[in-house]
Amino acid sequence: MCKISPTNVFTYKSKDGKIVIVREAKEQDAERILNSASKALINAPYMLTTVDDVKNMRVDSIQKTLKAYLENPNYVQFIAEVDGKLVGSIDFKNGNKEKISHQGAFAMTILPEYRNYGIGRALLKTLINWAKNNSKIEKVCLEVMEDNLGAIKLYKNLGFFEEGRKAKGIKMEDGYQDLILMALFV
Repeated sequence: MCKISPTNVFTYKSKDGKIVIVREAKEQDAERILNSASKALINAPYMLTTVDDVKNMRVDSIQKTLKAYLENPNYVQFIAEVDGKLVGSIDFKNGNKEKISHQGAFAMTILPEYRNYGIGRALLKTLINWAKNNSKIEKVCLEVMEDNLGAIKLYKNLGFFEEGRKAKGIKMEDGYQDLILMALFV
Protein backbone atom coordinates (compact mmCIF):
# COMPACT_ATOMS: atom_id res chain seq x y z
CA MET A 1 0.00 0.00 0.00
CA CYS A 2 1.32 3.45 -0.89
CA LYS A 3 -0.06 6.85 -0.12
CA ILE A 4 1.42 9.90 -1.86
CA SER A 5 1.37 13.22 -0.06
CA PRO A 6 1.70 16.59 -1.79
CA THR A 7 5.27 17.07 -0.47
CA ASN A 8 6.68 13.99 -2.27
CA VAL A 9 6.68 11.95 0.88
CA PHE A 10 5.50 8.39 0.28
CA THR A 11 3.93 6.31 3.03
CA TYR A 12 3.93 2.51 3.00
CA LYS A 13 2.97 -0.13 5.52
CA SER A 14 5.63 -2.75 6.34
CA LYS A 15 4.85 -6.45 6.67
CA ASP A 16 4.73 -6.05 10.45
CA GLY A 17 2.32 -3.10 10.22
CA LYS A 18 4.76 -0.25 10.83
CA ILE A 19 4.52 2.97 8.85
CA VAL A 20 7.44 3.44 6.43
CA ILE A 21 8.09 6.99 5.24
CA VAL A 22 10.07 7.26 1.99
CA ARG A 23 11.28 10.66 0.89
CA GLU A 24 14.01 12.25 -1.18
CA ALA A 25 17.24 12.68 0.76
CA LYS A 26 18.45 16.20 1.58
CA GLU A 27 21.92 17.52 2.39
CA GLN A 28 21.07 17.63 6.10
CA ASP A 29 20.52 13.83 6.00
CA ALA A 30 24.20 13.18 5.22
CA GLU A 31 25.33 12.25 8.73
CA ARG A 32 22.35 9.92 9.23
CA ILE A 33 23.00 8.31 5.84
CA LEU A 34 26.65 7.70 6.73
CA ASN A 35 25.76 6.22 10.14
CA SER A 36 23.06 4.03 8.62
CA ALA A 37 25.35 2.81 5.81
CA SER A 38 28.00 1.57 8.23
CA LYS A 39 25.32 -0.38 10.16
CA ALA A 40 23.60 -1.68 6.99
CA LEU A 41 26.83 -3.21 5.75
CA ILE A 42 27.33 -5.36 8.85
CA ASN A 43 26.42 -8.95 7.99
CA ALA A 44 25.65 -7.95 4.40
CA PRO A 45 27.56 -10.43 2.23
CA TYR A 46 25.68 -9.42 -0.92
CA MET A 47 26.63 -5.75 -0.81
CA LEU A 48 29.42 -4.53 -3.07
CA THR A 49 30.43 -1.83 -0.60
CA THR A 50 32.08 -2.96 2.63
CA VAL A 51 32.25 -1.50 6.14
CA ASP A 52 35.89 -0.59 5.40
CA ASP A 53 34.80 1.37 2.31
CA VAL A 54 32.39 3.42 4.45
CA LYS A 55 35.10 4.18 7.04
CA ASN A 56 36.82 6.25 4.33
CA MET A 57 33.71 8.35 3.66
CA ARG A 58 33.09 11.74 5.24
CA VAL A 59 29.89 13.63 5.97
CA ASP A 60 30.92 16.62 3.84
CA SER A 61 31.50 14.42 0.78
CA ILE A 62 28.04 12.87 1.23
CA GLN A 63 26.56 16.37 1.53
CA LYS A 64 28.30 17.30 -1.71
CA THR A 65 26.93 14.18 -3.41
CA LEU A 66 23.40 14.90 -2.17
CA LYS A 67 23.65 18.47 -3.41
CA ALA A 68 24.69 17.16 -6.85
CA TYR A 69 21.74 14.75 -6.79
CA LEU A 70 19.33 17.58 -6.00
CA GLU A 71 20.75 19.66 -8.86
CA ASN A 72 20.58 16.87 -11.46
CA PRO A 73 17.03 15.87 -12.46
CA ASN A 74 18.26 12.41 -13.52
CA TYR A 75 19.86 11.49 -10.17
CA VAL A 76 17.92 10.72 -7.03
CA GLN A 77 18.38 9.29 -3.55
CA PHE A 78 15.46 8.22 -1.39
CA ILE A 79 15.62 7.31 2.28
CA ALA A 80 13.22 5.13 4.28
CA GLU A 81 12.36 5.98 7.87
CA VAL A 82 10.47 3.98 10.50
CA ASP A 83 9.57 5.81 13.72
CA GLY A 84 11.97 8.60 12.70
CA LYS A 85 14.91 6.21 12.27
CA LEU A 86 16.68 6.01 8.89
CA VAL A 87 16.43 2.31 8.02
CA GLY A 88 17.28 2.21 4.31
CA SER A 89 18.21 4.12 1.20
CA ILE A 90 18.28 3.78 -2.56
CA ASP A 91 20.14 5.96 -5.04
CA PHE A 92 19.99 6.16 -8.82
CA LYS A 93 22.17 7.84 -11.44
CA ASN A 94 21.66 7.85 -15.18
CA GLY A 95 24.44 7.45 -17.73
CA ASN A 96 26.78 10.40 -18.08
CA LYS A 97 27.02 10.31 -21.87
CA GLU A 98 24.21 11.25 -24.25
CA LYS A 99 23.85 7.80 -25.84
CA ILE A 100 23.43 6.09 -22.45
CA SER A 101 21.64 8.88 -20.59
CA HIS A 102 18.26 7.15 -21.03
CA GLN A 103 19.32 4.46 -18.57
CA GLY A 104 20.84 4.29 -15.13
CA ALA A 105 21.54 2.03 -12.19
CA PHE A 106 20.66 1.96 -8.52
CA ALA A 107 22.12 0.72 -5.26
CA MET A 108 20.10 -0.01 -2.13
CA THR A 109 20.89 -0.66 1.54
CA ILE A 110 18.60 -1.72 4.39
CA LEU A 111 19.54 -2.02 8.06
CA PRO A 112 19.82 -5.74 8.96
CA GLU A 113 17.01 -5.68 11.53
CA TYR A 114 14.62 -4.15 8.94
CA ARG A 115 15.27 -6.62 6.11
CA ASN A 116 12.40 -8.79 4.86
CA TYR A 117 9.73 -6.36 6.08
CA GLY A 118 9.00 -4.67 2.74
CA ILE A 119 11.37 -1.69 3.16
CA GLY A 120 13.31 -2.61 -0.01
CA ARG A 121 10.06 -3.01 -1.92
CA ALA A 122 8.88 0.42 -0.72
CA LEU A 123 12.16 2.07 -1.76
CA LEU A 124 12.19 0.33 -5.13
CA LYS A 125 8.54 1.12 -5.89
CA THR A 126 9.26 4.77 -5.09
CA LEU A 127 12.27 4.74 -7.43
CA ILE A 128 10.30 3.07 -10.23
CA ASN A 129 7.51 5.64 -9.86
CA TRP A 130 10.10 8.44 -9.97
CA ALA A 131 11.70 6.92 -13.11
CA LYS A 132 8.31 6.57 -14.84
CA ASN A 133 7.71 10.27 -14.23
CA ASN A 134 11.14 11.32 -15.49
CA SER A 135 10.97 11.97 -19.24
CA LYS A 136 14.68 11.17 -19.71
CA ILE A 137 14.77 7.78 -17.96
CA GLU A 138 13.60 4.75 -19.96
CA LYS A 139 15.51 1.91 -18.31
CA VAL A 140 16.44 1.10 -14.69
CA CYS A 141 19.34 -1.34 -14.29
CA LEU A 142 20.98 -3.24 -11.46
CA GLU A 143 23.62 -5.84 -10.70
CA VAL A 144 22.92 -8.53 -8.10
CA MET A 145 25.01 -11.44 -6.84
CA GLU A 146 23.73 -14.79 -8.09
CA ASP A 147 23.20 -16.19 -4.56
CA ASN A 148 21.11 -13.21 -3.41
CA LEU A 149 17.88 -15.09 -4.07
CA GLY A 150 15.66 -12.83 -1.95
CA ALA A 151 16.69 -9.73 -3.87
CA ILE A 152 16.36 -11.48 -7.23
CA LYS A 153 12.82 -12.57 -6.29
CA LEU A 154 11.91 -8.99 -5.31
CA TYR A 155 13.31 -7.58 -8.55
CA LYS A 156 11.44 -10.15 -10.66
CA ASN A 157 8.20 -9.47 -8.74
CA LEU A 158 8.54 -5.80 -9.66
CA GLY A 159 9.06 -6.58 -13.35
CA PHE A 160 12.84 -6.69 -13.71
CA PHE A 161 14.28 -9.30 -16.07
CA GLU A 162 17.73 -10.83 -16.42
CA GLU A 163 19.61 -9.43 -19.39
CA GLY A 164 23.06 -10.91 -18.82
CA ARG A 165 25.79 -11.99 -16.42
CA LYS A 166 29.28 -10.97 -15.46
CA ALA A 167 31.01 -14.28 -14.80
CA LYS A 168 33.03 -14.20 -11.58
CA GLY A 169 32.08 -10.53 -11.22
CA ILE A 170 32.64 -10.65 -7.46
CA LYS A 171 35.66 -12.11 -5.70
CA MET A 172 34.99 -13.21 -2.14
CA GLU A 173 37.10 -14.97 0.47
CA ASP A 174 35.56 -18.34 -0.31
CA GLY A 175 35.26 -18.04 -4.10
CA TYR A 176 33.49 -16.08 -6.77
CA GLN A 177 29.95 -14.92 -7.50
CA ASP A 178 28.51 -14.11 -10.89
CA LEU A 179 26.81 -10.74 -11.11
CA ILE A 180 23.37 -10.98 -12.71
CA LEU A 181 22.48 -7.93 -14.79
CA MET A 182 18.80 -7.05 -14.54
CA ALA A 183 16.70 -4.28 -16.04
CA LEU A 184 13.23 -2.77 -16.14
CA PHE A 185 11.90 -0.58 -18.93
CA VAL A 186 9.73 2.16 -17.43
